[in-house]
Amino acid sequence: MVYATSPEIFLKRAEELIKVGQTTTALDSLYDVLTAKRLRNVNAGNAEPFIKKFVSLSVEQRKGKQLKDGLTQYRNIVQYNNPESMDTVVTYMLDEITQRVVGAQQSAEKATVDDVEDLDEAESPEAMILSSVTGEQSKDRADRALVTPWLKFLWEAYRNLLDILRNNVRFEALYQRISNQAIDFCKTYERKTEFRRLCELLRGHLQAIVKYSHQQNAINLSNPETMQLFLDTHFHQLNTATEMELWQECYRSIEDIHHLIQQSKRPIKPQAMANYFEKLTRVMYVAKNPLFLAAAWHRYYGYIFRYTSVFTEEQLQGVANNVLLSTLAVPIIKPSSRVLSAAAKENKHRTQRYTNLLFLTTAPTRVSLINDLMSNDILNRVRPELRPLYDLVEEQFHPLSICKKLSPILSEQIAANENDSKYGTLLCNVVLTRLLQQLSQVYTSVQLDFILRLARFPEPYSMSPAQIERFIMNGARRGEFQLRVDYQSRSVVFDTDPFDSSQSLSSAAQLQASPSDLMRSQLSSLSICLSNAQRVACPDYVAEKQAQKATAIAKALQNMQEEHHVASARKLVIERRKEAIENAIARKERAEERERTIRMQREQELERQRMAEEKRQREADRLQKEREDIQRIEAKKLADSIKEKAGIEIDIKELEELDTTKLLELQVQQIEKEKQDMQTRLKAQWRKTDHTERAYRKCEQPLIADDYENQKKLDRKNHEDARKAQLAQTREKHEQDMEFKRRFMRMLGDFNAVRKDLDQGRSEALSNDRRRIREALVKAKEERIEEYRRLKAERDETEAREREEREQREAEEERVRAAKAAELAKHRETMAAQRARDEELLKKRMERESELEKEREQRASVGKYVPPSRRAGGVVPPPARTGSASATPPSASGTQSPRPAESTLRPSAQSSNRYIPPSQRK
Repeated sequence: MVYATSPEIFLKRAEELIKVGQTTTALDSLYDVLTAKRLRNVNAGNAEPFIKKFVSLSVEQRKGKQLKDGLTQYRNIVQYNNPESMDTVVTYMLDEITQRVVGAQQSAEKATVDDVEDLDEAESPEAMILSSVTGEQSKDRADRALVTPWLKFLWEAYRNLLDILRNNVRFEALYQRISNQAIDFCKTYERKTEFRRLCELLRGHLQAIVKYSHQQNAINLSNPETMQLFLDTHFHQLNTATEMELWQECYRSIEDIHHLIQQSKRPIKPQAMANYFEKLTRVMYVAKNPLFLAAAWHRYYGYIFRYTSVFTEEQLQGVANNVLLSTLAVPIIKPSSRVLSAAAKENKHRTQRYTNLLFLTTAPTRVSLINDLMSNDILNRVRPELRPLYDLVEEQFHPLSICKKLSPILSEQIAANENDSKYGTLLCNVVLTRLLQQLSQVYTSVQLDFILRLARFPEPYSMSPAQIERFIMNGARRGEFQLRVDYQSRSVVFDTDPFDSSQSLSSAAQLQASPSDLMRSQLSSLSICLSNAQRVACPDYVAEKQAQKATAIAKALQNMQEEHHVASARKLVIERRKEAIENAIARKERAEERERTIRMQREQELERQRMAEEKRQREADRLQKEREDIQRIEAKKLADSIKEKAGIEIDIKELEELDTTKLLELQVQQIEKEKQDMQTRLKAQWRKTDHTERAYRKCEQPLIADDYENQKKLDRKNHEDARKAQLAQTREKHEQDMEFKRRFMRMLGDFNAVRKDLDQGRSEALSNDRRRIREALVKAKEERIEEYRRLKAERDETEAREREEREQREAEEERVRAAKAAELAKHRETMAAQRARDEELLKKRMERESELEKEREQRASVGKYVPPSRRAGGVVPPPARTGSASATPPSASGTQSPRPAESTLRPSAQSSNRYIPPSQRK
């Protein structure tokens, strides 16, 4: 039995199965070929018709799991040799599925038209019943039955393709194209849930690219072309999310684009960056964040103004209008020292994220945005009708007519324009804030009705008195307004606390300084007055100061030139170093590219060797499998023949151990055993059944008739008793209900009169309770004030006592430090004297050791042989040997005399070398 390995043979077998109607079997056979890796070494051009037939059958039967597995195997086949073939197959697959979806839509429309039998009839009875139960139309049901399965299959195909092609440098262009097509699919069919899942899938793939960048064939984000492909895809995703109004996905897409822009080494196109900031303005508007909405408009205007050749004047003017209105619509925040600004701390992390998305180093403020508005000359580019708006809100001081002057602009310019009308409510809040701030600089207290008359806005931005009062109270609670509302006199009292540490952060016009501003500027005013007096009283001193100033300016100019030369030289050095570093990086990248190329070639060579080894192993496995199949077929034939002749079930593995005689013995034993077992079981079953039936009949015979008569009597009695009880209970309940009705009807008039009296008495008691509560509140307030004064006096006394104790403690610590310093100085003197004594003793010891060394050298030189050339007195003859051998030699006699002295001196030298601690020295 020989297995085919050519794709044409497998394709021919599949077509034969399709002709006889076995499409499922044909798909399974093609799937088995792919999963068995039999096409691993086949040319991609020959395997392409095979994979197309597999794709066609999988699409026809909607087998997504098999289609994904097959494409995964085909990707492994062609990714090294022919990656363009994968592009062709994927395009063919998507075209097939798209045609199926279009055909399903046409079939659904045709089915909807065919369901209408009578064109004159408004609605059929069946349709009316279904609409009352489900609320769906016939077209919706047809789409769910015909179109939805194919749409689901197309969505699964896009998702599977993205999983197959992700993080592979050989298919990165195909991956980006499939991503864009999947985004267009969600946009065309309005699939919001699938679009969210697609965004999460693409985001996960991008994170996997960064995480597994070291793998083989991984995508390198440092490549500018690759980064540009990812940026184009994410910008397309951002535009689609904006059109589908999925603002959360839009914000996440903006974060992804921001991350990619930071990693990109190539400058981004101006149109792309303008699109980025334009979408960011929409997100900030939906997020209801006026501050960052205005900052985003500023950044958007900066880009289109920088590249005016790309954008028209109409676009520039429209963006300038939005910049002006959004900046003026930013709420005015004036934090006070009496109110904790906890919201700023809570939103710190979010503010930092928004700041990073705008590519800013610091978070924007209303003051900085107003300054940018003036520095960029935006007022000259807005519509002439909107230019007075800035002067009314920021420059002029007119609390009595600010709302009246602003009303024509709001009604005629802002409300009439759809793009500008969204800023109307925020502008009204800002104007109302300006009104209260300017009134606080002119009046100490005003009537609440007076403020309501001034704060009148045109439709559709008019505010009710309740809304204005709520706005004032919220502003006072947050610390924006320093005022109190007296509801008893219907007035607003502005606080004039001179020690308030709050400071205005707005750039609006002010009529006069507030008491707190005057208190803060006391020292600066005093300094200015003293400087003026000194200028008049001491002109010589002033002239000297001016001369010193001129000298300092001249010196500064000279130093500035030197610093400029130093900075220029340093800049040149930095540029050279930067160029050297860039060259080094370029060389390193080229070296890495060469190493990567060599590594890829080596890996391809190893892959070819591995594929050849696998091919040899598969061929050996195939031959072994063929031999085992032949043996298994022969063994099965032998087992079938034995079973037909002897009727014995034999395991195929035991055939080799059995012969003919043993088979016959097994057959005889098996037949005899089965016969005995059958007889035993039949006999036992017959005996048991007979005895049981006899016992049942014998016991039942005398009881059957009596039991039947008793049961009939008991059933009749129970029925009659239940009927009588039901009639009696119903009659008794009806009589009780009628009696209760007659009794309650007699009490109805009295009940209404008593209820009316109780309602009148409760109103009087309620007014008395209110008066009592008001008096108790006043009393409690006075007690609270007395308690506060008492606590403040105690706190002041405690602080004075603690201050006195702290001063005493500091004096005691100063005295202890002085004593320690004196003791330390004394100790240092003692140590210095001890160090001098130690040095004297060390010097004496060194002199004594040098003398001892000289003496030892002299003793060692006596009797020592000295060459004649080194003797001082010339050649000295050797001493004559006289006497016997036992006589003492001259050298011995000469060296014996000094040894006792040396032995006596050595302990003293050793004792002088031993270290003696300073505490034990005499």
